[in-house]
Amino acid sequence: MITPNTRPELVRANGSAVLERARTIVTWPFVNRYAAPIWLALRLYIGWIWLQFGIRKIETGWLTSDPMGGVLRQIAKGNLPVPWAPFRDFAAFLVDAGLTPYLSMSMPFMELAVGLAFLSGILVAPAAFGGALLLLNFILSGIGTLAFDGRLLLGHLLLLLAFRVAGLIGFERLALRALTLAAARLNIPLSARLKAAAR
Repeated sequence: MITPNTRPELVRANGSAVLERARTIVTWPFVNRYAAPIWLALRLYIGWIWLQFGIRKIETGWLTSDPMGGVLRQIAKGNLPVPWAPFRDFAAFLVDAGLTPYLSMSMPFMELAVGLAFLSGILVAPAAFGGALLLLNFILSGIGTLAFDGRLLLGHLLLLLAFRVAGLIGFERLALRALTLAAARLNIPLSARLKAAAR
């Protein structure tokens, strides 16, 4: 309780202690290794979704046809609504440059790469960044929805914030050890930071 006789420095010290405690509680899942199972569960959930996206695209012929081209043409012509108008110009650029077949062929592999990274725990932060870019692209193009893709995007952003602990349960250390062993046998110098991460 604050009274007229309470010293300002005591109030300030109590306020600082409360703020520090709140900061510790809020940041705990993002920095503490004991939170790794939480991030593992989120990674497995999102990774499974990305894996299903990639497999479904391969099964439906994205490697031999150009489904992205048709969608981007409709967006460029204004036939499909987009939440961000400048995306129409970007879609028109992709269509005019003839890049849509390459986009259609690479999309399943990008989705599979993000999914496998999350499932294995290898390169989680880069996968979260790449997946977030893909989801943002889906949302801005009008292909994705905020109800579904927005939630996945939030999961990716949380994984990026937890980059220190999000991949602790996984095979990244094993992969780094294999890489350092292969580099040693081939006499390829590796940075000290990479060697330390493999330990």
